[in-house]
Amino acid sequence: MSPRSRHHTLLLILCFGTVYLVWGSTFMGIKIAVQKIPPLFMGGIRFEIAGVVLLLILALTGKVNWKWISQWPAWRTAIISGAIMLLLAHGLQCMGLDRNIPSGIAALIVGSTPISMVTLDRLQTRRGLPSGRVMLGMFSGLVGVCVLVGGSIMSTNLGIHIDWIGALLVLGSSLSWSAGTILCRTLPQPREPLVASALQMIVGGFMLLVVSFALESWKPMAAVPWSDSVWLALLYLTIFGSLLAYPAYMWIIRNASAPAVATYAFVNPMIAMFLGWLVLHEQLHPRIGLAAILILGGVVLMQTGRKTREDHHHSPRSPLQTDESLTRQSISPQGDAR
Repeated sequence: MSPRSRHHTLLLILCFGTVYLVWGSTFMGIKIAVQKIPPLFMGGIRFEIAGVVLLLILALTGKVNWKWISQWPAWRTAIISGAIMLLLAHGLQCMGLDRNIPSGIAALIVGSTPISMVTLDRLQTRRGLPSGRVMLGMFSGLVGVCVLVGGSIMSTNLGIHIDWIGALLVLGSSLSWSAGTILCRTLPQPREPLVASALQMIVGGFMLLVVSFALESWKPMAAVPWSDSVWLALLYLTIFGSLLAYPAYMWIIRNASAPAVATYAFVNPMIAMFLGWLVLHEQLHPRIGLAAILILGGVVLMQTGRKTREDHHHSPRSPLQTDESLTRQSISPQGDAR
C-alpha cells in the first residue's frame, strides 16, 4: 500500500469513527443538556455559535465566496433550510428529548429517516415504486416504529414508560428532516458545502433563539452553576457535534461509497442506545431490541436494494442521484442529531 493510500485509509477510519461516535452520542448530550436548559434555547445557542465559528474558519482559509453570500439566493437557501431542518426538525427533536423518552429510543426513531426520505422522494419525482428489497426494508422499518411507539410499550407494566407526545415529536423531527432534505436539493448551493452549512446554522440558530424567547422561560437557567454537566453537554454538542463531526461527514460523502456513508443511519442508534444504558441508566427492554432489529434491518435492506438495482440496470447516475442514498444529501449539521 502506497503512503497516499495509507493516508486515505487512515482518514476514512478517523472520519467514520468520528461520525459514528460523535453523532451517536449527541442524543445523550441533548438529553443531558435539556434537563436544565430550555430545549429550543439549547439548540439555538449551539448552532448560532457553531455557525459563526465555522464561517470564520472558512473565511480565514479563503473558502468563502463573499460575492455569493451577498446575494439573496444564498440567504433564501439558508432561511428555508434553517427553518425546516433546524427550527422544525432539530427543535422538535430537542422538545421530544425534553420529555420522558430515552435517548436511545429517540435515536431509533430518527434511524427510520431513510424510509420517509425514499417515500417523499418518490412522491416528488413520480418515478414509481422502488425495488422489492427497498419496499421490504421500508415495511420492516415502519413495523419497527409501530412496535417502538405502540401503546403497549408505553405501559409501566413492562418496566418502561415512554411519553407518547415525546415520541411523536421525535417522529415529526424525522419527517421534517426528510422533507427538508428533499426540498433543499432544489435550492442554489455554493461550491463549498460547508459555507451553506455555516449560513444554515447561523440563520436556523437565530430562528430557534427567537422562538425560544417567545415561548420558553430562561429564568431557571440563570441559577444553573457553570460547573454543571449541562453546560459541558452543550459545549460538547457545539464543538464535537457541529464543528467536528459535520466536516468529517462532508469529507466522507466525497470519498466513500453511498452504502458505506449510509451506515451511520443504523450505527448511530446502536451507539446512542449503548451510551443511554451506560451513562443515563436507560432500560433496554426486549421489545426495544425487536424494534431495533426491524428498523435498522429495514435500513440495511434499503441500502442493499439500492445497490442491487443499480448493478442490475447499470445506471450511469451518481450515487448522490439515487433516491435510496438520500441519507447522504442532507446539508444540515444535526446529528443526527441527528
